[in-house]
Amino acid sequence: MKRLFDKVPWLQQIGCGVLVCALLLSICLPLMGMRAAEPENPILQAAPQEITVLQAGQGRVHAGNGETESQNANGSGGSKTDETQQGEQEQPDPEETENQTEQGQDTQPEQQPQGKPQQEVLAEAAIGTNTDSNQGDEGEEIGDTGEEDEALPLPDLDLGAVLTWYKYGSQASSMVCAPEKEVGKRVLLAQLDNGKLRYDVELSGLDADDAEITGVQIAAGNGVPQEADTRGAIEMELPDGADYQNYILSVSAHAVQKDQNGETVETDVEFTFILRLESGIDLDLQLTWQPNGQATCGANATINRTVKSDTLTDGLFIYNLEFLGDSADDAQIKSASYWSSADSGDLETSGEIQMNVPDGRDTETYYLAVTAEVLGQTIDYTFVITYEDGLDLQLQFTWYEKSVTAQQLLCDANQRAALSVKHNQLNGGELLYKLELKGRSADDAQITSASCNGADISPTDGSIQLQASESGASYTVLVTAEVNGKTVTFTITIRYQSDVSLEMAYTVTEDGAAKACQLTCENKKSVRAEDVYDDQLTSGLLSYELRLTGEDTAGIEITSVSCYQSGDFSTKTLSAPTGSVTLLLAEDGKTGENTFTVKAGGAGEEYTFTISIPYKHRGDQEVQIECDLEGVENVASGQPLDFKVRAWSEDAEHNRTYITSTGLGTTLSVKLDGEACRFTGVASGNWQQYKVSELKTPDEGDTIEYTLVITAEDAFGNKGEKAITLLGKYAGNGQKLGEATIVIDMGIVGLGSSSVTCDVLAGEPASCTVAKAVWGYDAGEPFGAAERSLGWSAECNDPLGVGFYLASLDDGSGLGRSANALSGKWGRTEEENFAMIDAQFGEGTNLDILWRCIYRNGLNLKSASTGLGEQDFTQGSGWEYEINGSYPGVGMDALNLQPGDVLTLRYTLAYGWDIGNGYGSLGNAVGYCVTYYGGGSWSGVNHDTEEVTEDGVTKTVCRRCGLASEGGLCSHPEDHRKYVDQKDGTCAQVCEDCNQIVGEAEPHVRKYTGENNSENHTITCEHNCGYEEEEAHELKEVDEQDEATKPTCERSGVLVYVCKDCGATVEKELEALGHTADRWSIDKDDPAKHYQKCSRCDEVIGEPQDHNYRQSGSFWKCDECGAYHGKTACKGFNFEFSGDYTDSSHTLTCPNCGLSVTQMHDHNGENGSCSVCGYGAEEEHVCEEHVSRFYDVGDGAHHSGTCSECGKTVTERHTFEDGYCTVCGAEDPDYNPDPIDPVDPDPDPDPDPDPDPDPEPEPEPELDEEAAVSPSLRVLLSALSLLLAVVLLWVFGSNQLVLTAVHPQLASSRGIATKRNETLFTVAIAIVVTLAMSWVGLMVINSLLVLPAASSRNLARNLRQYHLFSILSALGCSLLGLMTAYLLGCSAGATIALYLAAYFAVSFALRGRAG
Repeated sequence: MKRLFDKVPWLQQIGCGVLVCALLLSICLPLMGMRAAEPENPILQAAPQEITVLQAGQGRVHAGNGETESQNANGSGGSKTDETQQGEQEQPDPEETENQTEQGQDTQPEQQPQGKPQQEVLAEAAIGTNTDSNQGDEGEEIGDTGEEDEALPLPDLDLGAVLTWYKYGSQASSMVCAPEKEVGKRVLLAQLDNGKLRYDVELSGLDADDAEITGVQIAAGNGVPQEADTRGAIEMELPDGADYQNYILSVSAHAVQKDQNGETVETDVEFTFILRLESGIDLDLQLTWQPNGQATCGANATINRTVKSDTLTDGLFIYNLEFLGDSADDAQIKSASYWSSADSGDLETSGEIQMNVPDGRDTETYYLAVTAEVLGQTIDYTFVITYEDGLDLQLQFTWYEKSVTAQQLLCDANQRAALSVKHNQLNGGELLYKLELKGRSADDAQITSASCNGADISPTDGSIQLQASESGASYTVLVTAEVNGKTVTFTITIRYQSDVSLEMAYTVTEDGAAKACQLTCENKKSVRAEDVYDDQLTSGLLSYELRLTGEDTAGIEITSVSCYQSGDFSTKTLSAPTGSVTLLLAEDGKTGENTFTVKAGGAGEEYTFTISIPYKHRGDQEVQIECDLEGVENVASGQPLDFKVRAWSEDAEHNRTYITSTGLGTTLSVKLDGEACRFTGVASGNWQQYKVSELKTPDEGDTIEYTLVITAEDAFGNKGEKAITLLGKYAGNGQKLGEATIVIDMGIVGLGSSSVTCDVLAGEPASCTVAKAVWGYDAGEPFGAAERSLGWSAECNDPLGVGFYLASLDDGSGLGRSANALSGKWGRTEEENFAMIDAQFGEGTNLDILWRCIYRNGLNLKSASTGLGEQDFTQGSGWEYEINGSYPGVGMDALNLQPGDVLTLRYTLAYGWDIGNGYGSLGNAVGYCVTYYGGGSWSGVNHDTEEVTEDGVTKTVCRRCGLASEGGLCSHPEDHRKYVDQKDGTCAQVCEDCNQIVGEAEPHVRKYTGENNSENHTITCEHNCGYEEEEAHELKEVDEQDEATKPTCERSGVLVYVCKDCGATVEKELEALGHTADRWSIDKDDPAKHYQKCSRCDEVIGEPQDHNYRQSGSFWKCDECGAYHGKTACKGFNFEFSGDYTDSSHTLTCPNCGLSVTQMHDHNGENGSCSVCGYGAEEEHVCEEHVSRFYDVGDGAHHSGTCSECGKTVTERHTFEDGYCTVCGAEDPDYNPDPIDPVDPDPDPDPDPDPDPDPEPEPEPELDEEAAVSPSLRVLLSALSLLLAVVLLWVFGSNQLVLTAVHPQLASSRGIATKRNETLFTVAIAIVVTLAMSWVGLMVINSLLVLPAASSRNLARNLRQYHLFSILSALGCSLLGLMTAYLLGCSAGATIALYLAAYFAVSFALRGRAG
């Protein structure tokens, strides 16, 4: 900057002139913290703020939806950053992104078949394309070439097109295409919504902000491409006799890049999506893994995913498999296995894989293969998981907003990251930065070089001067580092852009009142509004207002507004900046998406904003909610809390639809004291498992109250809410909270059960509690060993570790040898095996039927061991656990027991299907007829029978267990049947002989019983199945109320309500309603008045009153009744001049109602007079008569004052009397009273008899007005000059002065001349004190110099407060002192000093409390 001023000196003069014009702003600069801070300033410890890194295909993060994982599905040069950071555009939801590689066949055919259209061949090739391509990641390393002038290469274009399509019209799935590539996806007829496929297209990636979609085309088969929008719906159908039909969606885009020298490169790219419509089976397989991983594989497809070691705990891959699609209920897993170069094994529907990387390698590939059978077809799924345990190194790029607030961006090695910086976020375009390496490999790495657009910059910290341009500027920061002899690079793209945002405002109705809503969207970003319900709008009509905001909106205007609506798959063109649109629901009555796209432009720039407003129906049914914390009084604060929630809605037949935490179009929100609880899994019985990692501890005392709020909403807008109050008492780790019971249930193999009571300790995981109680595990401090233990032996991993797994248990007697179970191998034929089972367990018994089902479901027999363990007897055996009758969806190590819990370890023979905890389809090919509930209790036998005729003999055969009987498996006599509650809202007839369900379960036939004036009624089932539930009355007002008992405005009454279910009546006493005076009407007899009426009884309230007019445009409108003067009221009467006026206005009066209004003079008459009242003639006035007070000028001869009429300064000479001016009270400097001497010691003996007459007094010289005011003007100019000098000193040197004062050594190390700054500051203080002493005196200047700073030091906590308090206290005490001196007639200087001293005393007394 100094060089620039030396070269162009007039530029510095212009800068000073601008600073003088902005004097007030310059004074406020220190308070606003706008200082050129050093990259690491010890004065300000600002918390870093995250910045979102944009990458092609990365997951979109929604506010309020919990944790998400960014799925890496990049285009060419794409990258993935583990941390989701603030500041970049919103991206696709990982749960909605498939990014599949469907490789059923080779991706490229060997040669093009003859006679087949080119587009169809292209489609077949693209259907297997890997959309998870890491293309560009394996490029040549960028290092130091040694040639300074060699042009740096253009970075790979990080740009992808994201096609989001909606299965069944609402379930979003996405795939990403790289530039000039083709990707494909199979779409099934069953997945269409009435033959239409809804879609969205958008750009994603680091270069998406500098790119725009220029065109979209859709072609069916080999047809002519048709122009389309970025949002819409494709009508799809299969031609007659065809197996498939291709739909090609082509997206054209224009991208602008900056190479690493800062040169602009423009590129036109194209993306091709091939949607292959088939009529196949709708069945996908979803793989999820902890903490947030997800991948969905299509039928006969392969999908690739990369898992980094730092995302898993000790390399443990905890997974779950689940079928999705219309055919999911009919599918079953035939086989599932995994393998790598060093490991292999079988897969279950949920489990874990220990992942490792072989020595000398950075990655290991794991293959997960699943074969399923559905509707007689076999389908294969393959997941390829690349496990990375290599270089863990990131570059942390820290920059300072306004040179103060630290913001951070992370970039992986050999990857790119991007950030956007707005003009108003920097001071003069100067970007202060700091470079640091992070990660496990950071200690072995060192930054070797750094450059910005090809120019070298400091590799540690420094500044980059950014220059704005009309269309935004892009800068590329390239950082090179060495780690273990290897060179890696980091590329940071900085977009320096204008500050332009869009605000959208609209109004909805909530609780009968208008609610204003406002959304703010940044350029090329998307914003989703809160749900709008149909009862919040009139016929769905939404009126909106659009406005551009920001510092760079000059010359920018809104050019177009459109709205895509999923309700009718159309895009509507709307008006701007205001307009209206009718929001639409989806065709099935569920949520409709209404997406507004607003474009703006001007000054060579273009802007695009996207705002989505979901529109929902408001249901009138209540969602039911249950929580296992209901009835719990105390919980342990400072400890984890696990609990379950279940919510459901019911239809007219009382069929339940459960609401899940991850359901589409539904909401289940669980918050403790306003903070969302973490969802951990699904437990049996449709329970949703939640966890609070640590309950807040009391601030004071030993107890604290928590409020758990659960809200649920189904897909049709029905809502429910439940609030539970919990009392927390502090408990440290290991402190006893109560007792629980551990049960070991082996009834499935005929061994009964054992139990033990154990202590529940704060902070102890359930796995540790079980280990202590069952096999005497000693956990050490703080949990120790159990007082009581069964003393069994166990095979398991560490009970205190992550992923606890119980493999085997034995009581020492050899439980495996005592079990009533089969082992070894099955025989060759079904008849042989059934005979073996019947001989072992007795034909028709529960165990016999169960083992028959085990065989029919394809489970192999295994040998038995000494204890009871996994894969003993059958391949599906092992231990599972339940708590309080429900199987949790997480491991024991992830739960903490509560006092009173009953944890049951239950042995299973069939992957949990035999004990009521089966999941997925593994081990369940045909189903099970019986279920063991524990404690010797079995469910009723539920055969799935069919009639089979062989050799003329008809038999009833069970498809599941294979039992057959000519007369039926059981006759189920009518008198041996009873209805049994199935605990799921239904009851079924059960045969008491065979315990089999007869017929289908049916909803309860509810019977309501209630008493009059009670709160609840009892619900039972007319079948007497044992179902009983208490429920609050659903009251409605009796249609024919007694008019004599109804409450009125002035009389209390009684209303009678009747329960619509049980018929019980409830009377409620109601107070008088009171008049509702909310209607105003014009008095017809006297339109100049209006009166109030009750909207309920129509009674006139009070006497007529005058209208309360206010000006509305050119009319006067009554605020209460809305009458317009001269139109509705006082029609035909005009305002007349009343004769009253002032210098600035006159009064008009209505001759009818007497309304008086004040109107400013218009001065449109002659000689500038008012055309209404004639006022305005130039009237002479004597300024001296309008001066309220004169003040001494200070020259010993004059005083001056200000005329209150014209504002002129009037100056007069003093009129002294007895040494004081009679006008202003100034002292006469020449006053010297004569001494009193009555005797003349030397009288003149010869007085002149004819003395000369007194000479004529010389005429008093006329006062020169300019000379009279010149001292005040000089003082003013001196003060302004001094103020300007101080301001300039502070603006250009404040930061150096502050850093010199706070930390001289650091300032010196930064190259600041500390001695010069100290001298300059001392000279400035001396000049200010010297000049100010002559104006305000020694006492005041000393007080103002010392006391405000000393007092504020007692109160301030940081430098900013120090400045603020000092300035405010000086100004405040000065004003108070002047006012006090004026009112009391005392000395102003002394009064100001007294106020400052008092302020210092108060601040000193508060010093300890403030600290």
